[in-house]
Amino acid sequence: MVVYTNIIIFIILLICSAFFSASEVALVGINRAKVRALSDTGKRGKRLEKLKNNPDHFLIAILIGNNIANVGAAALATAVALEFFQNNGVAIATGVVTLLLLVFGEIGPKTYANRHLERAALFVATPIYFLTLLLSPFFFIYDQFRKKATSPSVTEEEIREWIDVGEMEGAIEEEEKEMIYSVLRFNDTTAKEIMTPRPDVAVIEDTLTLEEAVSHFRETGFSRVPVYHDKTDNIVGTLNFKDLFNAYSTDNRKATVKTLMLDVYCVPESKKIDVLLRELQVRRVHMAIILDEFGGFSGVVTFEDILEELVGDIMDESDGDEVSDIIPIGEGLYMIDAQVRVAQLNDRFDISLPEDPGNYETIGGLVFSQLGHIPRLGESIPLPRKNITLVVTKMRGRQILKVKMILPPPEYDDQDISGE
Repeated sequence: MVVYTNIIIFIILLICSAFFSASEVALVGINRAKVRALSDTGKRGKRLEKLKNNPDHFLIAILIGNNIANVGAAALATAVALEFFQNNGVAIATGVVTLLLLVFGEIGPKTYANRHLERAALFVATPIYFLTLLLSPFFFIYDQFRKKATSPSVTEEEIREWIDVGEMEGAIEEEEKEMIYSVLRFNDTTAKEIMTPRPDVAVIEDTLTLEEAVSHFRETGFSRVPVYHDKTDNIVGTLNFKDLFNAYSTDNRKATVKTLMLDVYCVPESKKIDVLLRELQVRRVHMAIILDEFGGFSGVVTFEDILEELVGDIMDESDGDEVSDIIPIGEGLYMIDAQVRVAQLNDRFDISLPEDPGNYETIGGLVFSQLGHIPRLGESIPLPRKNITLVVTKMRGRQILKVKMILPPPEYDDQDISGE
């Protein structure tokens, strides 16, 4: 009679082992977003949320329960085997218990729980919740000695992996993925990474007349520009075209560039753009002057530049058609705005102009890099291995505005003209 009682208890312990194994997979595997959604479904959902908020407790409770069930099952199986098989009972019990626990106590329940996470998690939530309450005195002592975890429950890398999986399964579009990635990169991006570099910035001198200033704005097409005094490195303010136009149209003779300019807002190159965005909003300014480590003028960042890091290029009515920055003027001849990116030209014309993102990104920057000095109007830069020539056709002070690109004839095979 005792033997049959032990067999019944063994089966019960085997079921308990299966329950705890399934509980571990279900409670660990279900994500917090799903748990929050299930928390509104009733008591089981709320208990599941409480368990998920303190994973150490439910893992310890499962570990204790599973070990008690496995050890108890092994002991009872040994006793039953000794009753039936005498001296060979220990070996037989070991083999049978190992097989039964592996198949019915581990592999089977864990596989089921992994395939039905939501259903399994809700099923085990209440028993495991009450088990953690039963063990609460132990957890109280445990919490006094353990160190609070400092690592986040969900890392940025895990979020990226979920996004990639979502795209592969069709739940997230490629454009949505890129925007989410932009948000994740946002607080790690510095002003230096997105600024318009100094050679490409249109600046205006504070001694210009209103008429000269209006002409400057018409030529550049910008709505606001930095104002310098004596030398371009000495930025003293910013000028808004709206203020200039109002003064010019009302024939305000007392107005000058100096009296119309706004206070300059300077930040270091290392400034994070998420912080810079908030500062621009608070100060109600649209442009920040970027300074290098020596306090010199390095470039500018506008409100639009920061937003474009999140939503991509913003084209407004002043931008016109993007292709107007690259104008064909003859067979193999193109007039190019100096701010056009080298990568864009390489993609469009299937050529291989030198790229060096660490030092320059635009065609104007490429010209400066190749020459090593401030170019002269009409100066040409041959690229022998590409059989391409770049000619500076328009400048303002030291700034390149337009570059003429001369491409090789179609039959050219992109080899060195020397035959190498």
